[in-house]
Amino acid sequence: MNYSLPDALYVALFFSAIYFAAALLTGIWKWRAMLASSNGMAHSYVDIAHHAALHYGPFILLAGVLAAFWPFEATLPAWALIAAMGVTMVLSLSRYISLGMRGTITNQLHKPTGSARIGLVFFFFGSALPGLLIALGALIALWAKLPGMPL
Repeated sequence: MNYSLPDALYVALFFSAIYFAAALLTGIWKWRAMLASSNGMAHSYVDIAHHAALHYGPFILLAGVLAAFWPFEATLPAWALIAAMGVTMVLSLSRYISLGMRGTITNQLHKPTGSARIGLVFFFFGSALPGLLIALGALIALWAKLPGMPL
């Protein structure tokens, strides 16, 4: 079959598939960790990795759908923003998985290391900022299509 979708949505679907697989695998990991634990709970970062994978998939998929309305394609392609978000979230998820495998800390921000501080800045500029730009672009494009033109 041949589908014709906006490039940003293809990129978003690609990363969403990664997070879907990661959510399934980290869910198995969390379940096994809960079974092996004396209190029936997985390590904090095993839990965070699973939840991050569950949240990142729909988040980037929604960003891809919103990017279909991106009005600034000539200036900045929406797929580039989606790719930046996808890579940033993969790195973030990798960090959570690494911390869960080590099992040594329960809050990386309690006494943040240099890498944790850089990671937060990287996450902001690589994920939150592109996501806000995509949402803003979609709002601008959709404004004129709203029924009854509010305000």
